[in-house]
Amino acid sequence: MKNNDTIDVSGHLEIYKVYEDGREEQVFGQQNTITSGMGVSLGLLYAGSGATDITNFQIRYFQLGVKGDTVLETYGVSSFLMASALGQENGISDYHTGADTNLPVVFQELMDWDGGAALDSQGVDDWYFGLISDNSIKRVDLNSVTYILYIDKTACNGHILNEVGLFMQNPFGYATKRAPMVAYRPFTNITKTNDFALIFKWTLNF
Repeated sequence: MKNNDTIDVSGHLEIYKVYEDGREEQVFGQQNTITSGMGVSLGLLYAGSGATDITNFQIRYFQLGVKGDTVLETYGVSSFLMASALGQENGISDYHTGADTNLPVVFQELMDWDGGAALDSQGVDDWYFGLISDNSIKRVDLNSVTYILYIDKTACNGHILNEVGLFMQNPFGYATKRAPMVAYRPFTNITKTNDFALIFKWTLNF
Protein backbone atom coordinates (compact mmCIF):
# COMPACT_ATOMS: atom_id res chain seq x y z
CA MET A 1 0.00 0.00 0.00
CA LYS A 2 1.21 3.51 -0.72
CA ASN A 3 -0.20 4.65 2.62
CA ASN A 4 -0.88 2.09 5.32
CA ASP A 5 -3.71 4.23 6.73
CA THR A 6 -5.61 4.40 3.43
CA ILE A 7 -6.95 1.62 1.22
CA ASP A 8 -6.09 3.08 -2.16
CA VAL A 9 -6.06 0.54 -4.99
CA SER A 10 -6.29 1.23 -8.71
CA GLY A 11 -5.87 -0.92 -11.78
CA HIS A 12 -5.56 -1.17 -15.53
CA LEU A 13 -6.72 -3.96 -17.83
CA GLU A 14 -5.26 -4.83 -21.25
CA ILE A 15 -6.63 -7.60 -23.49
CA TYR A 16 -4.72 -9.16 -26.39
CA LYS A 17 -5.61 -11.63 -29.09
CA VAL A 18 -2.68 -13.98 -29.75
CA TYR A 19 -2.63 -15.86 -33.04
CA GLU A 20 -0.90 -19.15 -33.82
CA ASP A 21 1.83 -17.39 -35.81
CA GLY A 22 2.76 -15.36 -32.72
CA ARG A 23 1.04 -12.10 -33.70
CA GLU A 24 -0.48 -10.11 -30.85
CA GLU A 25 -3.34 -7.66 -31.31
CA GLN A 26 -4.41 -5.42 -28.45
CA VAL A 27 -8.21 -5.20 -28.44
CA PHE A 28 -8.80 -3.40 -25.13
CA GLY A 29 -6.93 -1.20 -22.69
CA GLN A 30 -8.62 0.86 -19.96
CA GLN A 31 -8.83 1.41 -16.22
CA ASN A 32 -10.84 -1.13 -14.24
CA THR A 33 -13.16 -0.68 -11.27
CA ILE A 34 -11.97 -1.73 -7.82
CA THR A 35 -15.06 -3.04 -6.04
CA SER A 36 -16.09 -2.82 -2.40
CA GLY A 37 -15.03 -6.44 -1.94
CA MET A 38 -11.43 -5.26 -2.14
CA GLY A 39 -11.97 -2.64 0.56
CA VAL A 40 -13.69 -5.10 2.91
CA SER A 41 -11.03 -7.76 2.35
CA LEU A 42 -8.06 -5.45 2.84
CA GLY A 43 -9.80 -3.95 5.86
CA LEU A 44 -9.94 -7.41 7.41
CA LEU A 45 -6.29 -8.02 6.56
CA TYR A 46 -4.98 -4.80 8.09
CA ALA A 47 -7.24 -5.16 11.13
CA GLY A 48 -5.84 -8.63 11.79
CA SER A 49 -9.28 -10.24 11.55
CA GLY A 50 -10.95 -12.61 9.14
CA ALA A 51 -8.84 -15.47 7.80
CA THR A 52 -5.75 -16.45 9.78
CA ASP A 53 -3.91 -17.85 6.75
CA ILE A 54 -2.46 -15.05 4.58
CA THR A 55 -3.00 -17.13 1.42
CA ASN A 56 -6.75 -16.54 1.82
CA PHE A 57 -6.14 -12.87 1.00
CA GLN A 58 -4.48 -13.66 -2.33
CA ILE A 59 -6.24 -12.85 -5.61
CA ARG A 60 -6.28 -16.30 -7.19
CA TYR A 61 -9.51 -16.54 -9.22
CA PHE A 62 -11.21 -14.91 -12.19
CA GLN A 63 -14.45 -15.24 -14.11
CA LEU A 64 -15.39 -14.34 -17.66
CA GLY A 65 -18.91 -13.30 -18.58
CA VAL A 66 -21.22 -12.61 -21.49
CA LYS A 67 -23.60 -9.86 -20.36
CA GLY A 68 -21.25 -7.03 -19.50
CA ASP A 69 -23.01 -4.90 -22.10
CA THR A 70 -26.13 -4.86 -19.90
CA VAL A 71 -24.39 -3.11 -16.97
CA LEU A 72 -22.37 -0.44 -18.77
CA GLU A 73 -24.42 2.30 -17.11
CA THR A 74 -24.81 0.65 -13.72
CA TYR A 75 -21.59 -1.16 -12.75
CA GLY A 76 -19.34 0.40 -10.14
CA VAL A 77 -17.65 -0.07 -6.79
CA SER A 78 -20.73 -1.80 -5.34
CA SER A 79 -20.64 -4.58 -7.96
CA PHE A 80 -20.25 -7.99 -6.32
CA LEU A 81 -20.88 -10.47 -9.13
CA MET A 82 -20.81 -10.70 -12.90
CA ALA A 83 -23.86 -9.86 -15.01
CA SER A 84 -23.65 -13.43 -16.37
CA ALA A 85 -20.59 -15.52 -15.56
CA LEU A 86 -19.59 -18.52 -17.65
CA GLY A 87 -20.49 -21.81 -16.02
CA GLN A 88 -23.93 -20.78 -14.80
CA GLU A 89 -25.81 -22.48 -17.62
CA ASN A 90 -23.56 -25.25 -18.93
CA GLY A 91 -21.05 -25.82 -16.17
CA ILE A 92 -17.37 -26.30 -16.89
CA SER A 93 -18.05 -26.85 -20.60
CA ASP A 94 -18.53 -23.07 -20.93
CA TYR A 95 -14.80 -22.77 -20.28
CA HIS A 96 -13.60 -26.11 -21.65
CA THR A 97 -15.00 -26.01 -25.17
CA GLY A 98 -12.14 -28.05 -26.66
CA ALA A 99 -11.01 -31.56 -25.76
CA ASP A 100 -7.49 -30.32 -25.01
CA THR A 101 -8.39 -27.10 -23.17
CA ASN A 102 -5.76 -26.49 -20.48
CA LEU A 103 -7.48 -23.68 -18.57
CA PRO A 104 -7.50 -24.65 -14.86
CA VAL A 105 -10.96 -24.20 -13.32
CA VAL A 106 -12.19 -24.53 -9.72
CA PHE A 107 -15.73 -24.84 -8.34
CA GLN A 108 -16.52 -23.01 -5.10
CA GLU A 109 -18.71 -20.41 -3.40
CA LEU A 110 -18.99 -16.77 -4.49
CA MET A 111 -19.59 -14.11 -1.85
CA ASP A 112 -22.89 -12.23 -2.08
CA TRP A 113 -23.29 -8.54 -1.20
CA ASP A 114 -24.09 -9.45 2.44
CA GLY A 115 -21.24 -11.91 2.93
CA GLY A 116 -23.41 -14.96 2.33
CA ALA A 117 -23.07 -17.43 -0.53
CA ALA A 118 -24.49 -16.10 -3.80
CA LEU A 119 -26.78 -18.35 -5.85
CA ASP A 120 -26.23 -18.74 -9.58
CA SER A 121 -28.96 -18.74 -12.24
CA GLN A 122 -29.63 -22.41 -11.50
CA GLY A 123 -30.03 -21.81 -7.76
CA VAL A 124 -26.66 -23.39 -6.93
CA ASP A 125 -24.27 -21.76 -4.43
CA ASP A 126 -21.05 -23.01 -6.09
CA TRP A 127 -19.61 -21.21 -9.12
CA TYR A 128 -16.88 -21.87 -11.67
CA PHE A 129 -13.71 -19.77 -11.51
CA GLY A 130 -10.57 -19.74 -13.59
CA LEU A 131 -7.50 -20.35 -11.42
CA ILE A 132 -4.61 -17.88 -11.53
CA SER A 133 -1.40 -19.89 -11.15
CA ASP A 134 1.68 -18.72 -9.26
CA ASN A 135 3.67 -18.14 -12.45
CA SER A 136 0.89 -15.88 -13.80
CA ILE A 137 1.32 -13.36 -10.99
CA LYS A 138 4.13 -10.87 -11.63
CA ARG A 139 5.48 -8.26 -9.22
CA VAL A 140 5.99 -5.17 -11.38
CA ASP A 141 7.41 -2.85 -8.73
CA LEU A 142 7.06 -2.17 -5.01
CA ASN A 143 3.38 -1.25 -5.28
CA SER A 144 2.15 -3.03 -8.45
CA VAL A 145 1.22 -6.61 -9.34
CA THR A 146 0.18 -7.91 -12.77
CA TYR A 147 -2.15 -10.90 -13.09
CA ILE A 148 -1.95 -12.67 -16.45
CA LEU A 149 -5.06 -14.59 -17.44
CA TYR A 150 -4.41 -16.93 -20.36
CA ILE A 151 -7.38 -18.29 -22.32
CA ASP A 152 -6.00 -20.79 -24.81
CA LYS A 153 -7.36 -21.10 -28.32
CA THR A 154 -9.55 -24.09 -27.41
CA ALA A 155 -11.19 -22.41 -24.39
CA CYS A 156 -14.46 -20.42 -24.18
CA ASN A 157 -15.15 -20.77 -27.89
CA GLY A 158 -18.56 -19.75 -29.19
CA HIS A 159 -19.10 -17.18 -26.44
CA ILE A 160 -19.27 -13.42 -26.93
CA LEU A 161 -17.10 -12.35 -24.00
CA ASN A 162 -17.54 -8.84 -22.61
CA GLU A 163 -16.82 -8.86 -18.85
CA VAL A 164 -14.17 -10.12 -16.46
CA GLY A 165 -13.71 -10.09 -12.70
CA LEU A 166 -10.94 -10.83 -10.21
CA PHE A 167 -11.68 -12.61 -6.93
CA MET A 168 -9.87 -12.97 -3.62
CA GLN A 169 -9.61 -16.52 -2.34
CA ASN A 170 -11.35 -16.58 1.08
CA PRO A 171 -10.66 -13.47 3.22
CA PHE A 172 -13.26 -14.27 5.89
CA GLY A 173 -11.64 -17.67 6.45
CA TYR A 174 -14.83 -19.67 6.00
CA ALA A 175 -14.51 -23.46 6.25
CA THR A 176 -15.92 -23.63 2.72
CA LYS A 177 -13.99 -21.10 0.62
CA ARG A 178 -16.08 -18.09 -0.38
CA ALA A 179 -14.54 -15.63 -2.84
CA PRO A 180 -15.48 -11.92 -3.06
CA MET A 181 -15.11 -9.99 -6.31
CA VAL A 182 -12.40 -7.36 -5.86
CA ALA A 183 -12.05 -5.87 -9.38
CA TYR A 184 -14.34 -5.79 -12.39
CA ARG A 185 -14.49 -4.54 -15.95
CA PRO A 186 -16.93 -4.89 -18.85
CA PHE A 187 -15.19 -4.60 -22.22
CA THR A 188 -15.80 -4.51 -25.95
CA ASN A 189 -17.42 -7.68 -27.31
CA ILE A 190 -14.94 -10.42 -28.24
CA THR A 191 -16.36 -13.42 -30.08
CA LYS A 192 -14.02 -16.19 -28.94
CA THR A 193 -12.98 -18.74 -31.57
CA ASN A 194 -10.16 -21.26 -31.97
CA ASP A 195 -8.37 -18.80 -34.27
CA PHE A 196 -6.71 -17.11 -31.31
CA ALA A 197 -5.88 -17.26 -27.62
CA LEU A 198 -6.67 -14.37 -25.27
CA ILE A 199 -4.33 -12.80 -22.75
CA PHE A 200 -5.66 -10.48 -20.06
CA LYS A 201 -2.94 -8.38 -18.41
CA TRP A 202 -4.48 -6.91 -15.27
CA THR A 203 -2.24 -4.64 -13.22
CA LEU A 204 -3.28 -3.56 -9.73
CA ASN A 205 -1.51 -0.69 -7.95
CA PHE A 206 -1.58 -0.78 -4.16
